[in-house]
Amino acid sequence: MAASNTGVDIGPPGPNEVLIGPNGVIMPLGKILLIRKDSDYGAIKFIKFWIGKTEYDLYAQYEAYYQDDRTGDFHNKNVKFSQGELHSPKPFFSLFGHPFAFGIKEEIKCGPIRLWWTGKGAVYFFGRAQRQGDYNIQLGPTKWTDVSQVNVSDVQLKWYRYDEKRKRMVFPIDQLWPEK
Repeated sequence: MAASNTGVDIGPPGPNEVLIGPNGVIMPLGKILLIRKDSDYGAIKFIKFWIGKTEYDLYAQYEAYYQDDRTGDFHNKNVKFSQGELHSPKPFFSLFGHPFAFGIKEEIKCGPIRLWWTGKGAVYFFGRAQRQGDYNIQLGPTKWTDVSQVNVSDVQLKWYRYDEKRKRMVFPIDQLWPEK
């Protein structure tokens, strides 16, 4: 998983697959990615991906749910909901030869948690302004499509954190865990 916008498709091989890499996770549209930092929990779901005028102009729309009461219960009425749009337009070169782009918005906001996005469903274990590394962020890919399905205590749920030694793994989203 490369942290760049080179025009190369950085997404998983198929629309129903999840990629787990050393520095992030790539999710398909409509599936929930859980976030855990200490005792705080969040959930994000990408609802739309699109390309702008060129293949380098990447956009996404997402929903975020944040639960800060340390219960991880997304059925409580105190869950904070938000929506956001992400932009990674193609940079152009200024008169001085430096790359520049207008309208960059590459950070997913889920409560106070900020995670870097670089196109399609790519979510990193750190924010855009942070150096690559472990910031005690864990991501849990799920096949759930609605926040009402979320159970952060589900024994089948696997949490991942930054691990520079982990090899890239691709799974069909429906095979993350077997049906009960």
